[in-house]
Amino acid sequence: MRPLTLFALVSGLFIGGCNEHITASDPKRQLLPGDGSLERLHFLGDQADAAEQGQLGDDERYLRWERDGERLALRWHQAWGAGVQFDLHAPVLLEPYRRGGFGFTVELEPFTFGGVDLALLAPGGVERRVSIESALASLAGQGEQAVFLPMHCVIHPTDHFLASTTPLRIGLGGSGNLTVGSITMHTDPPDDALELPCPNPNTAAVTPEPLQTFWAESWWLPRHRAKLAEAADNDPEIVFLGDSITQGWDEAGREVFEAHFGQWQTLNLGFSGDRTENVLWRLREGQVDTIDPALVVLMIGTNNTGHRRDHPARVAEGIEAILTELHQRLPETKVLLLAIFPRGEGPDDAERRNNDLINARIRQFGDEQRVFYRDLNAIFLDRQGILSPSVMPDLLHPEAYGYNLLAEALVPEIEALLGEE
Repeated sequence: MRPLTLFALVSGLFIGGCNEHITASDPKRQLLPGDGSLERLHFLGDQADAAEQGQLGDDERYLRWERDGERLALRWHQAWGAGVQFDLHAPVLLEPYRRGGFGFTVELEPFTFGGVDLALLAPGGVERRVSIESALASLAGQGEQAVFLPMHCVIHPTDHFLASTTPLRIGLGGSGNLTVGSITMHTDPPDDALELPCPNPNTAAVTPEPLQTFWAESWWLPRHRAKLAEAADNDPEIVFLGDSITQGWDEAGREVFEAHFGQWQTLNLGFSGDRTENVLWRLREGQVDTIDPALVVLMIGTNNTGHRRDHPARVAEGIEAILTELHQRLPETKVLLLAIFPRGEGPDDAERRNNDLINARIRQFGDEQRVFYRDLNAIFLDRQGILSPSVMPDLLHPEAYGYNLLAEALVPEIEALLGEE
């Protein structure tokens, strides 16, 4: 169920002056219409002529927009990775806005398969995203409404970045119609706007909840129910528990899986998009209550990095909570805890660095009695730490070749833990 990028992100609304120094922060800083005129729309890829056309994509998959003064109307269809990004000529100081956030107006039509998120991009490759389609759904069809996203949704207490040239990006997925206007950074919350909710960065990774995103609505809960039934009718010796990389054993890695793990009775509890809190929810909703496997192979956490850029300590707490839940429900079962796989091309990739810091924390959970921590990441990388597209074409998910590398490394570990050497 892994979605594909359909076309490039609309990546710039250039506003303001041309100074290169960090700008002072006003109590209210307008991003739309901006402190000055909107100069141009800038696109990634080879879509340079799209600025004149007001469209990116084709007749089947597209992002279309129209600007009218302070309002920007967006219409998108079968999109993934579409959106508009507000890039400033000079970085804006963020600290004065910590107690405030982003205020804007919205007007949208009801949609059944559409996603909207807001993000802040900070130095060092930090990207903080907050999905807001659920909050906006109640406003659909009600005309123009004023809303407010608190800055603490995208700047966490442990963050130390001071400024950003991209304080806001609006990301769009699926299909929908949305008009935004009067987008403003506030040093204090406005009095007349609906505050949009967001996860608490200190507790989100350990607070059980189902995956709530537009592209998973049609399959996530049905897959959970199907896995409950499969578990009840099965007597697995090994359970594979995790996210899309684990689910991928049933897809891109199916033939590899059957060749290497076919001698064991197994149950795949991988769910695309899952973060630690989603695995916790599934466990508390009974996914392993009817089984007694000898071994659980667990890898989780890369979506905590990719979706919210959770602090490594918070993700480690989420993984520890999963281990505790497994021990309570499967007290005789061993757990093979895998280091989160590398992502991004090189060792300096910001998301890979976050995963590395998580791994540095979770390795301590291995006691070599019940939990066995193993870092297999070297099998995916060359000597310079480069991750090749031949191993993970999107630099995140293995395909057949990557799954074969993983299987060859996993089988000896599993045999040893099951006493089958």
